[in-house]
Amino acid sequence: QLEHAAHYDALTGLPNRVLLADRLQRAMVQSQRRALSLAVLYLDLDGFKPVNDRFDHDVGDQLLVAIAQRMKEVLRDGDTISRIGGDEFVAVLVDLDQEQDCLPVLERLLEAASSQFVVDGNRLQVSASIGVTFFPKDDVDADQLMRHADQAMYQAKLDGRNRFRFFSQDIERSARGRHLLEQHMRSALERGVFEVFYQ
Repeated sequence: QLEHAAHYDALTGLPNRVLLADRLQRAMVQSQRRALSLAVLYLDLDGFKPVNDRFDHDVGDQLLVAIAQRMKEVLRDGDTISRIGGDEFVAVLVDLDQEQDCLPVLERLLEAASSQFVVDGNRLQVSASIGVTFFPKDDVDADQLMRHADQAMYQAKLDGRNRFRFFSQDIERSARGRHLLEQHMRSALERGVFEVFYQ
């Protein structure tokens, strides 16, 4: 039980962040050994917060469990999906001959996340935004792969949600720009250089 609690999410039963890190490291080694690609998917549910706001958290939790199970069912053997917190999930797709081999899985994940579920008599429906990066094309460490997939997911949100986007250098530059702007704004707030005008 302790072993299970250390490696699996208590709510959904999916692998947690600890087990995900271990599986991703192993998958990266295998990927290089077999000269195949792997994909890291960062998935965030769209419209989940209003469900929690409108209904109680128990309903939100039941919806998360149902979506997690549906997404797990549409993956291939050998692939991993984990819940890393809140309504955020990360999947690792292994043994890809070509990048486009992951497209059917991405479509199935979007469909699974946007399915209609009935929870306590309530018909609930959300969707998902997914960011994708590929290793070893994106030749960085595991943490950076996760960050790049996260940046691509943010772009999917900006582009209208319920879709996937692939990581690119343009997306990274945009993320750096946002980060720099945020730093400058924090600094400006601390120095008191903003003025408020009422119209």
